[in-house]
Amino acid sequence: MLKNKWQVFFVALMSGGASFSASAQAYPAKPVRLIVSFPPGGATDTFSRLAAAELTKTLGQQVVVENRPGAGTTIAADLVAKAPPDGHTLLFTDLSSHTITASLYRKLPYHPLTSFAPVALINVSPLLLVAHPSVGAKNVRDLVAIAKRHPGTTLGNSGIGTVTHMTAEKFRLRAGIEVTPVNYKGGNTPIIAIMSGEVAMVMATVPASIQHVRQGKLVAIGLAAAKRSQFLPEVPTIAETLKGVEGAVISGVLAPAGTPQAVIDRLNTEFARASDSPNAKEVYASNVAETLRMSPAQLAQFMERETKEWAEVVKATGVTQ
Repeated sequence: MLKNKWQVFFVALMSGGASFSASAQAYPAKPVRLIVSFPPGGATDTFSRLAAAELTKTLGQQVVVENRPGAGTTIAADLVAKAPPDGHTLLFTDLSSHTITASLYRKLPYHPLTSFAPVALINVSPLLLVAHPSVGAKNVRDLVAIAKRHPGTTLGNSGIGTVTHMTAEKFRLRAGIEVTPVNYKGGNTPIIAIMSGEVAMVMATVPASIQHVRQGKLVAIGLAAAKRSQFLPEVPTIAETLKGVEGAVISGVLAPAGTPQAVIDRLNTEFARASDSPNAKEVYASNVAETLRMSPAQLAQFMERETKEWAEVVKATGVTQ
């Protein structure tokens, strides 16, 4: 999975003995706003609220979640980019979607990389390609063969420019097939559509689709990951048949550019501690989300590389916003 692909960037977080400057020791001086780029109820929102509850205990100030969904995560990002760089306004978002916006949108009121200071990577949940049973596909090889026999086979996603859309485009490009993308407006809409037979297959999040797979109502074609998930060892990866198709919801935290490094470092440690709580581990596992660690510097490098890779996919598809 992502761990193999990016293992050069991952290190264990150092705990204890940290030395913070006076600015970090005085931080936070007031409640912290955690701006979430998705609506309430989804996995990203759930992860943010778990973190907020834990950080409220350790920071000594209330950490308040504010949902600001819309425009492919750019509404929330714009708000945080323009906030005072003091660590009291943070962005909790899907870093895949965030890095995709760099090449997808012709004009943004901020820069997805330089307008932010990376804080912490929270967890990674790979996407899952599912098919309706009526399609007759049991695996990637079957699905590709069917799509080649029937050009224009429908492939749903959660919206133009989302990580589900761009990962579906990766699949199309790597498989050399012609499919008809069907762009829904987020939420569970793509799953509702495939359950009714409206589309043949969907690049979906695991939380939205796995229950239907287990009930036999959908067929799990493959995870968009380099290796199988420890939480779903029975589900193969697309990479076992077709290399280069990886995509995941990557929950992470960003601060406005210019936020003091001491504050960033403290937040990195606090978010790591929050992810290690028993409650967080249980919720992550139920959402097939693997906890990963990066220092702020490593997260910056990771985001730069993701931005370049997604730019190649966006260019190949010609999708713009």
